[in-house]
Amino acid sequence: MRRGRGLAAGVLLLSIGGIVCAQPKPVSAQAEDERMLPYIEPGQRVDIGGRRINLYCTGTGGPTVILMAGLSSWSVVWYKTQPEIAKRARVCAFDRASYGFSDPAPQPQTLPDPVSDLHAALETANVPGPYVLVGHSLGGLEARLFAQRWPQEVAAEVLVDTSPAGEFLIEVNQPYYDEGDGMESYISGRLKCALLAAHGPLDPASPEYGHCSIGPLPNDTPVALRKIWPSFFTADYQVAKVSLVSSLFTHRYDSADHVHFGDKPLVVLSADDSWGLSDGPAKTFWQRYKKRWFAQHEALARLSSRGVHRVIERSGHEIQLDRPQAVIDAVDEVLHEVHGGA
Repeated sequence: MRRGRGLAAGVLLLSIGGIVCAQPKPVSAQAEDERMLPYIEPGQRVDIGGRRINLYCTGTGGPTVILMAGLSSWSVVWYKTQPEIAKRARVCAFDRASYGFSDPAPQPQTLPDPVSDLHAALETANVPGPYVLVGHSLGGLEARLFAQRWPQEVAAEVLVDTSPAGEFLIEVNQPYYDEGDGMESYISGRLKCALLAAHGPLDPASPEYGHCSIGPLPNDTPVALRKIWPSFFTADYQVAKVSLVSSLFTHRYDSADHVHFGDKPLVVLSADDSWGLSDGPAKTFWQRYKKRWFAQHEALARLSSRGVHRVIERSGHEIQLDRPQAVIDAVDEVLHEVHGGA
């Protein structure tokens, strides 16, 4: 979860696309990126007790790789990495409740709930462990909670510019932190989006759409995905984000940052420009905070005797979109070690 770029845009602009052009060409003039096409419809919608969780699984071979997206995203954010990982192993992308093609939960979820949903969906769908968990941002914290609760079911992890537990409590105590760009602004904005969405799908032509959705989409986004895109930003989705983000403003889950992985393979990737800012006060904050950010990731890597921390140059927070090969290589690395390689 990155906030310094402006919570209404920033990470949202990068949660689905790579480079956003100022004057995009007409879609009809673009070749469509066929890697996105499988994410236009549900994969396997697994009933976990009266509601369904979407898993999109491809490839063969074990251990199965599980892809866990960040706060704003769902399985589609892995469209550049999943096809390549599927050439090496079975890989399943996961949609949280209220995200993507998963049903809403009975009530807004906090951090442990998506982890329980994922575990239930994997069991019901007969996707056997142990798993290689790949978690981006908030998904990285969820991956550590999964390992804490079911350590025998985790073979390895790849954490992609992951949130530390209690991320917001850490950031608000740093010099140059701008409280005007913090939690209060984020929550009020998401709740406004939820109220708007409660009256029906948001109109892409409305001024609120850019604030309440993830966009603009890449120029080569398939027309079929563009057509259904507004339907994802429901009131349930907006409320789910508000509820989940509150889990980063508590010390309740700090123990997840001290889970001992023993000698299990663990790769922690850090983006060298996680906040993606060109100038302004938030840029100053990030330049001073990034050493702390990297140190937190380095500490996570030390949770395993085979842990590795790597800073990915020329990447923003969405490493799987900006530098997908770095994520693919990290998954290759841990799979090789799980299979007994040096």
